[in-house]
Amino acid sequence: MASAAVVARTSQNGLEYLVRETGRAEWAVSAQAAARFQNLQEATRAALRLPGALRAFAFPADSIAER
Repeated sequence: MASAAVVARTSQNGLEYLVRETGRAEWAVSAQAAARFQNLQEATRAALRLPGALRAFAFPADSIAER
C-alpha cells in the first residue's frame, strides 16, 4: 500500500520541509506546509533532483504527524 511522503532536510534550526520544487526549492519549518508526494518513490526522486548541497531525504508523511 502506497502512502503519502514528504521531503525534508536538516538545518541549524532543525528539520525543514520542501514546500515547492519548481524553479528554486522553497523550505518551511512547519510540517503541515510540506508538499505531499503520492508515495515514497516520488518523494525520493524529488529529493535526488535537488542540488547535492541541500542533502534532502524522503520519509512517510504519517511519521511527521508525531512531530
